[in-house]
Amino acid sequence: MSDHRMRVGRERSERTQARILRAALQVFADQGPDAPKIDDVVAAAGISRGTFYNYFDSVDALLAATCAWTTRESIESIEEALAGVEGPALRYGLGLRLFFARARSDPTWSRFVGRVWRVDGLELPDRDLDEGLDRGVFRAASPTAMRDLVRGGVREALLRIGTERTAPEYGDHLTELCLQALGTDPRLIAAVMEHELPEGLEEDESP
Repeated sequence: MSDHRMRVGRERSERTQARILRAALQVFADQGPDAPKIDDVVAAAGISRGTFYNYFDSVDALLAATCAWTTRESIESIEEALAGVEGPALRYGLGLRLFFARARSDPTWSRFVGRVWRVDGLELPDRDLDEGLDRGVFRAASPTAMRDLVRGGVREALLRIGTERTAPEYGDHLTELCLQALGTDPRLIAAVMEHELPEGLEEDESP
């Protein structure tokens, strides 16, 4: 009986935390990283301030947790969808296409990433970038500048997708431009764009 109560309590706690994070995603996406107050999140989640403080001690802590949640959920979903795909250009390009497809299907998520997301937790896509550089598939005088260029372009694109009506092919156009900026062989770019997009990126995963 005690084990059952503990399990039920843990599941209830996990659901409440997920509810807070989903509400925070909406609030931060709409207001940006600096404007929201605890009361904004409390109202959006339909909880009390006391419940909020059971999980987070500040808005900054909630922002960090929401960023970590979206990073883990998004990158791990892409990695799962790319299982069995070989080659850094194909993996990286298809990953970008999946990322933009997710943004188009979930404008709130797209606005959050574009406006708020702290760019960390990107070890998996960075792995493909590094491998591409090592193998000469990608070419850049400065790997740091290359990452900044791609990440900056992706964030601006996601903000646009989340706030405006964009053409269905917008994400593919951005992917092609990113691969061109990385110095990718046109034949590899064509292979990325012609490849069937893997299934992936569930929209409402719990943390």
